Amino acid sequence: MKNIIKTSAAALLLGSSLVSCNDFLTIDPADKPVLETFYNTPEALRSTTMALYASKTWSNFHMNFQWKMDMINGDMFYTYGDEGQWYFGTYTAVNPYLNEGWKGLYNVILDANSIIHDIIPVCNGTITQADKDQAIGEARAFRGYCHYMLAEVWHDVPVIENNSEMISAGILDVPRNTQASVYRFAMEDLDAAVELLPENTGDSYRLNKRKARALRAKLAVTMAAHTDYGYDRDALYAKAAADALDVIENTQALTDIDFATLFDVESNNGPESILAIQCGVLGYSYGNARNTAWSRSSVIADQTWGAGKGPTISLQKMYERNDRRRMWTYMTNGDYYPMLNRAGGGYTYQYVSRDNGDVLEDKNEMLAHIKKYIIGKGADCDGNVGINQDAANNIYLMRLADVYLTYVEAKMGTASETSDGLAMKYYNMVRQRAGVSEASSLTYEELLKERRREFAFESQTWFDTQRYRYRAGDEAALRFINGGYGTGINRAAMYVPDYNKYPNIDASNENNLDIYLIVDHVADGAQYDPINISADAFIAPIPAAVSSSSPALQGDPVDYYGGGSGSGEGNGE
Repeated sequence: MKNIIKTSAAALLLGSSLVSCNDFLTIDPADKPVLETFYNTPEALRSTTMALYASKTWSNFHMNFQWKMDMINGDMFYTYGDEGQWYFGTYTAVNPYLNEGWKGLYNVILDANSIIHDIIPVCNGTITQADKDQAIGEARAFRGYCHYMLAEVWHDVPVIENNSEMISAGILDVPRNTQASVYRFAMEDLDAAVELLPENTGDSYRLNKRKARALRAKLAVTMAAHTDYGYDRDALYAKAAADALDVIENTQALTDIDFATLFDVESNNGPESILAIQCGVLGYSYGNARNTAWSRSSVIADQTWGAGKGPTISLQKMYERNDRRRMWTYMTNGDYYPMLNRAGGGYTYQYVSRDNGDVLEDKNEMLAHIKKYIIGKGADCDGNVGINQDAANNIYLMRLADVYLTYVEAKMGTASETSDGLAMKYYNMVRQRAGVSEASSLTYEELLKERRREFAFESQTWFDTQRYRYRAGDEAALRFINGGYGTGINRAAMYVPDYNKYPNIDASNENNLDIYLIVDHVADGAQYDPINISADAFIAPIPAAVSSSSPALQGDPVDYYGGGSGSGEGNGE
């Protein structure tokens, strides 16, 4: 389904002018009489809530932080500079990408607060209560989901419920709140969103009641994974299962949706999309930058710096030979893509490609490159890629397959495995679409492996690993992630030529996998000895740029509600 936004596309993609992109709590001053004059029609209100979905609003997060989580969880190989700290799990408070992620998520929260507290009170004219309820529902859903994501990266973070009121009261130095109280606040927001949102909002990109239930299900299984906060875990899992099932039963069947095109412009806001950042070719920060950041070479992209990035060998080993998801997730030798390099008759991936003997594209350490979100040059996709890191394919924050697998997790509950009939039906539908064998039961670790295959390079595996450690503790989670999710392959593993067996490697054999060895020790030719993430990497430090201006963040976390809802460490032990 093509993006249905036409005349309002610029408003959607530009984002709100009410939010400052540079400050933690501040919004730009708004003139109330102007607001009162403007917000007198439903269309004016809807044009502002569009900004919640806009690439510009989310740009700090999705351009500069989000995919770093694909590195820390060991899906994406890349080891250079400040970005490389994420691959090694050695990032510190001065890592610039931490600040971008923090700032990006709070940008969205401030935008949501502007709608709830600054705009709704001045609405008049033909704006009905139903119009206001929908706007508040959308804003609260975003505010809640962003607090949830913050709690999974930093654990203890400030709850920002009304920043305009805080600024007016001179409250600019805020403490961290415990993870448990952040969860509670996020759940209250998502509960309200489910109640306020209509069944149909008229725009396919917008949240409605059903989609809000999908977001709530994800939060519920996260809370239920904790063994340390005194939750009624069975009740939370039941809530998540009911929400997920409602979404599944009222959405097109997953098996009728083509995985191959999910990350192309044509699938924007289609039935797979629960919540997506809306992207367009409007300049830097207004579109999807992954086509530039991840693409292999100028053969398939107008801008590119993804030659050194690729799927880790442990990720590659997760896929069965006939898994249809594999070639649409990453490219490796012999894969053919007719939609890339159309002028050249399509693109066939080779470890090394040559032009009259000269190397045109060289191999990387993974002998593979990323395909997901790569849509080619502007000429390949009807101009849906710009020259300022601005492609028009949306970025998923949650999609339908996640709801299916969230239902499975919820039905498994506190057990370590399940053979529940309905759970296995939906688990197997994910695998049916992928063209791989079905199962009659599965364990929690097998579920996580399936999620890794399905959501590689979508920055989901970090959240999955967090839930695993909440359930089973740091030691189990570290063993799982450092062992390559059951493959036994460490993230230091890379391919090197076997010169002992093949002393003459040239154009005649360089694209033959047999001439390469997998090594993970420097003594054997690897760049690194085994890289083992420590438990410290599971909780990101507060960015130094933020804590230096808000010293209270360096103190102990406090319960937002003033009670004893947990320390916020949430390590499952």
